[in-house]
Amino acid sequence: MTAHSPHDSPDVLVIGSGLIGLACATAAAERGLNVQLVGETLAGESSIAAAGLLAPSIERDEGHASDFATAARDRYPSYLEWLRERSGIDVPLNRDGIIQLAVNEAGVRGLRRAMPDSAQWLDATSLATLEPALSHGLGGVLHPTDGAVDNVRLLEALRIAAGRNPRIRTERDTIGELRFSSAATEAIGRSGATYAADRIVLAAGAWSNTIVGLPRSVPVEPVRGQMIAYDGVPLRRAVYGPTGYVVPRVSGRTLVGATMERAGYQSHTTPEGLARLERTAAEILPRFAGVRPQHAWAGLRPISADLQPILGPDPQEPRLLYATGHSRNGVLMTPITGDCIAALLRDESSPADITAFSIARFEASEGAGMSNPATGA
Repeated sequence: MTAHSPHDSPDVLVIGSGLIGLACATAAAERGLNVQLVGETLAGESSIAAAGLLAPSIERDEGHASDFATAARDRYPSYLEWLRERSGIDVPLNRDGIIQLAVNEAGVRGLRRAMPDSAQWLDATSLATLEPALSHGLGGVLHPTDGAVDNVRLLEALRIAAGRNPRIRTERDTIGELRFSSAATEAIGRSGATYAADRIVLAAGAWSNTIVGLPRSVPVEPVRGQMIAYDGVPLRRAVYGPTGYVVPRVSGRTLVGATMERAGYQSHTTPEGLARLERTAAEILPRFAGVRPQHAWAGLRPISADLQPILGPDPQEPRLLYATGHSRNGVLMTPITGDCIAALLRDESSPADITAFSIARFEASEGAGMSNPATGA
């Protein structure tokens, strides 16, 4: 495809301006495509609400899903260097590993039994030496290649990179309808504006299934995750406890998460959810026991029916590509999703095999309903 003037129809219309949409837009533009990015910040958008965990060794899947998640994690160092060159932003990346903490003997037995070969067992002494704030723990599992990224800074860097790229045009609007004909693919914004392009990438996160005119229902629903944060950073690395996790940030805060609640598009916090998170914080870091958190918020994860992303072209309408349903791993999979979608837009081979993530996988179980987001059952 050739370069267009600003008045020509773009090659690609990306719907959604969160992390996934921005990653797809910047990757496509990097490959020479002209991109129209349409989206606006919506209440509860998960891109800024997440904790930024890169934890495929802990939230393990089987087979291809595990390989994809691991490749996603390992893409981060080179991706952030690429992004720094285009945005001037150094996005904090913590690759000191993640600890799973045991606070009782049952936890010790469970963690040791499930520990993968890539992990390291920490007895109580080793745990306290590595993280003095965890001296109450009976032991733990260190996953040395996992970590966390500052997703808020990542979003800022991607926005700057997109804004500086002359091949990307950005419009603040929310798409409400798609129209496909033999002559055109169009999207209609809530503003009344019509956007046309050769291809469309649906990256609208938890709102993906609200758009009229899709070739099929997209099995993605919003699931609320509440979080809290304390000022101060007593840890070097993220820690999973029995009921949640804590994540240190270089900004000087410690994040605590997260609930999983079906609440529709309600993105407010609740007293019950915050109380649960305070108990999680105290369980992992006793110094926070009885201390009120300084910050609280909630976001809406785009949970798919099987908790795996929905990626690639629609089987009946190949001009539409899906990049949604990342469930609990949207931040983890941001760079690799952009890589894969951009390659498909250029009719090239995807750098990672995403065939297992086609929306076609749901056809056999259509009508079976959504899975339980908390258990995957």
